[in-house]
Amino acid sequence: MSEQRVVATIRCHGAGNTFFILDESREELIPDSLKGPFARLVCDRGHGIGSDGIVFVSTHDADQPRMRFFNPDGSEAEMCGNGLRCASRACFEAGYRGKNPLVFKTLAGDFKTENFVSPLHQLPFVRVTTDAISTNPARMLASRSSTPFIAQPLLVEGQAWVGTMISIGNPHLIVPVADLRTLDLMALGHAMEHHPIFLNRANISFVQLVDRQTILVQTYERGAGLTLSCGTGMIASVVAQVLDGAVDNNQPVAVHTAGGIVWVTPRVTEAAITAELTGNASWVYKGKIHLLIGEESIQFATQTKIEKEQFYPEEASNYEKLARQSLFDRSILRGTPLEQSVTLS
Repeated sequence: MSEQRVVATIRCHGAGNTFFILDESREELIPDSLKGPFARLVCDRGHGIGSDGIVFVSTHDADQPRMRFFNPDGSEAEMCGNGLRCASRACFEAGYRGKNPLVFKTLAGDFKTENFVSPLHQLPFVRVTTDAISTNPARMLASRSSTPFIAQPLLVEGQAWVGTMISIGNPHLIVPVADLRTLDLMALGHAMEHHPIFLNRANISFVQLVDRQTILVQTYERGAGLTLSCGTGMIASVVAQVLDGAVDNNQPVAVHTAGGIVWVTPRVTEAAITAELTGNASWVYKGKIHLLIGEESIQFATQTKIEKEQFYPEEASNYEKLARQSLFDRSILRGTPLEQSVTLS
């Protein structure tokens, strides 16, 4: 027996990384067993609505929210840095109204978030402080080796690369390159994500150094493919560059992507590694999705997959001004699924 259900959602983005947020703090909107299928349904850019992931926010306790994140392929990720910024804004404006900072429970650990309005960019910003970042690759590697993998060689389809493995609760391989424009991002990203060295795949970020406080990053996300940006990928990229001596520690590093710019402040000491990720959390529109939910299936109930109700044109305009400052050459994305991407679509 199937039932029709209408769920409220927010279309949002962090640095061009687009999501739908569902607030489950009062009730479960999507049954747990169908959250993965729901993500596949909605995120599909050909037959669904199109998105880089689904963010579910709920209540851990009176003072602490929870975030769960599902990739377009239906897999649940441990964390999403851009998604967490959007989740923080949603909670700050709703069930945890005005509480600042917030500390989110995620599968990757606890993350502190601070909401504020950037006076320079006139946009809602969120600063995320990570839990401890690890260079122990034991949970990433099929071999379960705990020896740090920092600036180590990696053979991919007969070609040698150098990479650094970083865990921010989710697995990352950071690969420095001289020029992003020389890469076959789709083929190389897919091959690296699925490299047999990994236990359960990995997020792959290619990093081009501009100067000691500026880098360009393109990420091939586990379960999503190429995205305009990846929050944890940008954090891992900066930390890896600090470990390699290429960028400054304890200073904001501007990370330029196809989706825009964020700032990562790495805190690397002998005792621990943490970082702060600061960037926008922008609303595109609020709407309602009409669903037909069965015991083992979920589908759209109407031809109009989402009913858009409220748009945020001022946020869109102000963010576009910021995104245009990115040094990332978007011609790099020609021939990829992102070629026609619009940041606020």
